[in-house]
Amino acid sequence: MMNRLTIAIAAAGWALYGFSALMPRSSNADAQAEIARLHQAAQAAGTEHDALVAQLELFKEANQDLQHLQNRIAAATQELKHLEYLRSRISGEIDVMRPQPSRGSSQALSAPEHPVSSDAAGAVPSKEEVGYAQQALTALGFGPLKADGVFGPGTRRSIEAFQQSRGLPVTGNLEAGTLRALRNSHTAAQP
Repeated sequence: MMNRLTIAIAAAGWALYGFSALMPRSSNADAQAEIARLHQAAQAAGTEHDALVAQLELFKEANQDLQHLQNRIAAATQELKHLEYLRSRISGEIDVMRPQPSRGSSQALSAPEHPVSSDAAGAVPSKEEVGYAQQALTALGFGPLKADGVFGPGTRRSIEAFQQSRGLPVTGNLEAGTLRALRNSHTAAQP
């Protein structure tokens, strides 16, 4: 058994020697050059891989920073909306608590400084329109206003908050566009 194994190993060795002797020397040099080229390409790929991994880590950190900033902006926006709501609500409560002038002196005291204009021509809206606006503003959460048709500072602040929330020009006046937006919002909010 040992002789057969020794003979098989010897035969394989002589076959490999003969094969290598028959191979031309130039292909051995070509193989060595190809191995060297592949080794350099593998090193370059490893270096590029390391650079990409570093860039990916930087990107992940920047993305986390961006998400953190987006969360902070969203929280600040919510806080601002809440503060606007509170400001409108407090203004409305002040309007409700403010003593109203007596009927006899209301003509002299309620001469508006034209804070309210119903259209571009500068017409002053009626007391009913102001009252409706006050009622709609209260229903929409822009403050508890007394729907008395009197345009006071609380009503102005509530209109400003409404205009800001709807992307309208913030004037504090009850213009036709603001009144129309109030009617649409109030109608949409009713069940």
